[in-house]
Amino acid sequence: MHPGSTQIGAGEGGWRAAVVKGLRELREAKAAKFLRDLSRALLWQLLGKLLQVVGFAYACRCLGPANVGLSGTVLVTAMFVQLVLDFGLDIISVRHVAGKTIALADITPAILSLRFLTALVVAALWLVVLACTPMDGTTKFVWALGAAHLLFLNLNFNWFYQATENMPTFSMIQNLISVAGSVYFLVFFHSGQAAGSDLLVIMILNAVGTVATWCWLHQRRGLRLFAWRSLVLAGRLFKEGRPTWAFNLCYYALSTMGLPLCNYLLGEQGNRESGYFRSAMLVVGALQVFLSYFALMLNPRIVAWRQTEPHRFRHRIFLLVAGLCLASVAVFAGLWFLRRPIFLLLFGRDFLPGAAVLPVLVAAKFLAVASGITVWGLFAYHRDWLAVRCVAVPTVALFLLHWWLVPRFGILAAAGLNFLGEFVLLIFCFVAFSRVEGRSQPAT
Repeated sequence: MHPGSTQIGAGEGGWRAAVVKGLRELREAKAAKFLRDLSRALLWQLLGKLLQVVGFAYACRCLGPANVGLSGTVLVTAMFVQLVLDFGLDIISVRHVAGKTIALADITPAILSLRFLTALVVAALWLVVLACTPMDGTTKFVWALGAAHLLFLNLNFNWFYQATENMPTFSMIQNLISVAGSVYFLVFFHSGQAAGSDLLVIMILNAVGTVATWCWLHQRRGLRLFAWRSLVLAGRLFKEGRPTWAFNLCYYALSTMGLPLCNYLLGEQGNRESGYFRSAMLVVGALQVFLSYFALMLNPRIVAWRQTEPHRFRHRIFLLVAGLCLASVAVFAGLWFLRRPIFLLLFGRDFLPGAAVLPVLVAAKFLAVASGITVWGLFAYHRDWLAVRCVAVPTVALFLLHWWLVPRFGILAAAGLNFLGEFVLLIFCFVAFSRVEGRSQPAT
């Protein structure tokens, strides 16, 4: 048996001893600061999301299921392309800044310069391909908005605040943008709103928020935002970030392929069915924000746990994963009884078919955070390519299953496959992390 490890369920107290020890270690691991920052971030999110859910639900009523499905498909596509252009640099930047191996003043222009140039090129190619594609004028306009949205989406500042452990500020900025969009929807949207109106508002507000934030950081902290010579460092970071890049692409495809595939595979009803699916995802996104900020703030700390207290690392990871799995079951049970009242209240009867997939999608997000914790555990051991292998297999399998099941069972199949994918990924990552962590301990 390795020193500093506990075999769950065997010897010296079993589960009870492991849980008690894990809780004590979490409290000792600078938990007070972490929980204080988390509560501040969640306070901003709670206030903003309450208004955001109401505003976006009203926008959905004004647009109708078909228009909501079209703009949702464009948004998902733009976000996937943004991940292609991410090159895995977000995780790498957090790792280097948290580990103090590269200065923030050096890594900032390297990332922004590369992303600005690549986004310009890809947005131009997006428009060229769109011009050559046969579509009606309205659909082309909505897809053209996606190219503009991609440009500013690629300059996101999430990684900066995550790396500097200042997520409450990021939370506040994101909420200001979301609240502004919700207020605009509530004040200016009306029944029969044109397709793409929601995407246009989101794109403009995101552009203003992104440019304003980076300009403020440039002036306040003296950070250089663009430098040609920084592309050399960007190339080195890209080489290091290839496995995390591959992981992000595979995982995003695994978690979001349901919406665009429903749109494509369900024929004439594709826009409408994907609109139902997107309406459920809007509610999921509002609830998921608490999990997301918990994970974003925890990621740098997981790296620190591995470096400073490796003998306690395993207990903390196992305890977090177990808690999130139990929460997934509890949330599914609660939402099963509330799904229809929630949809009737927010979206009205036109979107009621989307209520059927809500509990499944929300429960899957708890499993997603649990697998994310084990993935960051693998990253902390620098086993990045092992994490890629864990996600690649379920991603390919789920893609094939969507083509078989979605035409037969619609969005119910897409939601079920979403949960199945997250569950299989968690199993793969948990087993991989357990083996890596076990081998890393010195033999007695």
